Amino acid sequence: MSESPKNLYENSLKFGENRKNLGFNYHEKDILLKKTMMPRMFQNENVAGFLTRINNIMVNNIDSVKIIRNFFNYTVKKNDMNTN
Repeated sequence: MSESPKNLYENSLKFGENRKNLGFNYHEKDILLKKTMMPRMFQNENVAGFLTRINNIMVNNIDSVKIIRNFFNYTVKKNDMNTN
C-alpha cells in the first residue's frame, strides 16, 4: 500500500465514473488530416510524408491548447486530460 491518501481519495472520486462524449480520438496515425483533407493528397509519397509531420504538429498544438484551457479553468484540475 504505497499510495498516498491523496491518490486514494482521487481514485475514490473516479470509481464508478462513466464518462461519455469524450471527443474525437485524434492521436491515431494521420487520422486528423485524413478526416479533413481529400484522400488523393496521401497517394503521393512525398506529400504523405510531409502531411504526417504536419499531423503530428497539429496534434501537439491541440494537446497544448487543452492544457492551457484547463489551467485557466479553476473548476478543473490542471492535469485532467478527460475534458474536451
